[in-house]
Amino acid sequence: MAGMTRIRLMITAAVVLGVVGAAGAAVPSLLASAEADPADVPVPGSSAAPVISATPVPEPPPRDAWAGDYSVEHEMEIGEREGPWGSAVDAVRTTFPDDYAYGYITDEGFGISFMGTAPPEALAIVDAAGRPYDLHENVGFTEVNIQPQLERVSAIIKDAVGKQSFMAAANVFTVTLEVELYPGSEAGTDSTSLDAAAIKRLEDRIRPELYPGFDIEITSIPGVEVGW
Repeated sequence: MAGMTRIRLMITAAVVLGVVGAAGAAVPSLLASAEADPADVPVPGSSAAPVISATPVPEPPPRDAWAGDYSVEHEMEIGEREGPWGSAVDAVRTTFPDDYAYGYITDEGFGISFMGTAPPEALAIVDAAGRPYDLHENVGFTEVNIQPQLERVSAIIKDAVGKQSFMAAANVFTVTLEVELYPGSEAGTDSTSLDAAAIKRLEDRIRPELYPGFDIEITSIPGVEVGW
């Protein structure tokens, strides 16, 4: 079964790391950010398996849980309904870091993915949430694999474009690193604007650095104002 939301891990040229749900709501605590307490970030065990081959799953459409209603009452209703789903996924995330890949919430329930075969104990946790869920096994990577890959790619991009701002995101559904370059956004002059041929060469340079099964897609978007 396909899920109903999309999760991305984000990193910018300023090396500010975080997480956003691009087409819906990701479980807030599922994915670590640079500001997170180290104790909250899953740590793989000594037997953590390396990425062998990442496998894509169908990318789900946007969810519509809010449907234009942003009232406090509706927010509380959604939180009460979806809270147990997020708690179940987060419990698996922290308990099984060598197996857990990613989780997400849908309008009807939630989804969870594993590097290989899901441990029975992990499925017992999500079963206890009492709601049908999407299960993806053998996706080929774990959550803890993603951050180092983003950091490696970010370092190569920064070396190529200088002070130009950019965003690098890991789309866990398509197993693609999606990079957006923002030429003209830099404060100084130490930056490089890349044409289509240069972007293709940069993609080719990055691909050997990616985990097996992952790909890279770089686009240039002029005129974007970057600020916080």
